[in-house]
Amino acid sequence: MGSWLADLLKSSCRVVSFDIQKQFSSYPAEKAAKIIKFRKKLLGGVKQYKGDIRNFSLFRQILNKEKPDAIVCLSSIPIEGFEDEKLQLETEVMGISNILRANKELDAKIVFMSSLFAIGHFDHAVTENSHLAPITNYGIGKATGEHLVKAFAKKYGIIRTTSLYGFGDIINRAPQIIIEHALELRDNRDLWINKAPLLDFIYVKDLVEGVKKVMLHEKNEVFNISGGKALTLIDFVKTVESCTGKKMDYEVRSVNDRTRRGTLVNDKARLVLNWQPRYDLTSGIKDTLKLYREHILTKKI
Repeated sequence: MGSWLADLLKSSCRVVSFDIQKQFSSYPAEKAAKIIKFRKKLLGGVKQYKGDIRNFSLFRQILNKEKPDAIVCLSSIPIEGFEDEKLQLETEVMGISNILRANKELDAKIVFMSSLFAIGHFDHAVTENSHLAPITNYGIGKATGEHLVKAFAKKYGIIRTTSLYGFGDIINRAPQIIIEHALELRDNRDLWINKAPLLDFIYVKDLVEGVKKVMLHEKNEVFNISGGKALTLIDFVKTVESCTGKKMDYEVRSVNDRTRRGTLVNDKARLVLNWQPRYDLTSGIKDTLKLYREHILTKKI
């Protein structure tokens, strides 16, 4: 989502990026190259630095040089069950810790991208006041980051989100896998859908609009930036089928192997930030399909 955010912001402010520029999933190289090419277009005009957020001295050097008014912390490996738990936790916790240390004198506003997984198990719906009780390595990293930001940042905004989808991803999230199967970019024989989890889908363009709103908000607060309605992956598949006009061949299973979740209530963001999703699931999927056809497919499907 960083490329989408940079593209949104660059027309109204100076944008600088600091990114490790590394792929953490097994996404196919040929498709990844096309998506990275698209990202570069979004990043056009943005001053870019390559580096690891765990390298405190390098990040501090760049921060002191650029002197931003706001820092958006997106450093993360957002993969549940990621094999290298040490690397994942270091990226989450050391990343935001280094940002806070380097920012001590500059005092830029910190916008920290957290996650529903910081909350842990819940049923039905949660608000920003929900207790943090993460049960996964990824969730622990996000919850720790929230506590660090609240303790050491004078000016901050914390965003919790979940179930992001949209073109530009190379992390093999479930929505991406489903869309690519529908467009015959994957082997359909391998597709199975877990009907158990409830997911609150948010389109990437809506999420970055929410991030911008939080950046400009003057108070230190936590906001849920979400679709505001939990659905199942079966609902997602059926919407993709409706948008493509094609039936998909898949197996349905019920596997309870992930954090139990539901709706991330976004009423506060609607009322305080005057933000709301512009894309429902149908329009978000249609826009994603359009971008796949323009940048990945060699023929129209």
